[in-house]
Amino acid sequence: MNKSALKKSVGRRVRIRPIAKRFKGGPGGLPLPPVDDIWIISRHQEDGIWIDNTVTHHGTLLRFDQIYDYLSDSLVGQESGFLNLKAQVNIGGNHLWIEPTLRPGQALPDQFVNVRDWKREDDPLYVQSLLPTPQVRAAMPPAHNNGLGVLLGLCIGIGVGVLIANA
Repeated sequence: MNKSALKKSVGRRVRIRPIAKRFKGGPGGLPLPPVDDIWIISRHQEDGIWIDNTVTHHGTLLRFDQIYDYLSDSLVGQESGFLNLKAQVNIGGNHLWIEPTLRPGQALPDQFVNVRDWKREDDPLYVQSLLPTPQVRAAMPPAHNNGLGVLLGLCIGIGVGVLIANA
């Protein structure tokens, strides 16, 4: 990877590989399906480049030892590319954290390995599908207050009592 060329890439749009993992609320939160966001290289410094997510506005310094390589991409009319990382970017809530990966550009294993083209607007329905569904209780038939049931119960009770007493 050419560090000086990457430093000159300020303003360039990039997609990162592996795609950033998303979590509802932050670390330890519910994992969400991946979304292939566009990131912008916003500035550089001696030991790395800053990238900012154009949708969520998360940003971080990627140190040069976390970047494996840069590949050009063909987004229409814009200079753009892919950053293959040696690290997994995670975002959730107001948090962004980074973990090492097993191989450059490959995501850490999770349940979303086959999910493609997820849309953020589908998140609420996905989260809702994971919540337990409320159990509907069968309605009890309404009680009739005409006194007939009470009178019948009283008569049966007295009759049984008389039978027992005369036995």
